Amino acid sequence: STCQANVNIPEIPITKFEDNFTPTITEKLPDSEQYLAVLEEKLRKIKNDPRVLAQLAAKKADCMQQLLTGAVHIEEEIIELDVPISNSQILRTIAPQKQALNQGEIVELVKYDQLKDDDSDSEVNKDCSTNCNP
Repeated sequence: STCQANVNIPEIPITKFEDNFTPTITEKLPDSEQYLAVLEEKLRKIKNDPRVLAQLAAKKADCMQQLLTGAVHIEEEIIELDVPISNSQILRTIAPQKQALNQGEIVELVKYDQLKDDDSDSEVNKDCSTNCNP
């Protein structure tokens, strides 16, 4: 093994990256003022529309009521997570990364998709899309 004899050590220690991962361009885009004006106009229309405010208030009240009076679903079954699972020896040989070793690896962690549209949200969006357009 060889050792490099002439190593340059900077006099001032480097404590940050050269650009800190921030863009150096600080100029606004030419249409940014127009874009902001359009957004502010849309916000003003939404804030001043009593139907939108009433829909939001009703949705908030419904959510609060559901939180307060909704049934709590507690599963009585306690799952033993360390129980081994019997898998096919062939599948374990062919695709071991797809085979669960114990019950804990196949438990469904999330049962509800937060992004899934429910009927009440889609009705609010339909009302707003048909009534809020200028």
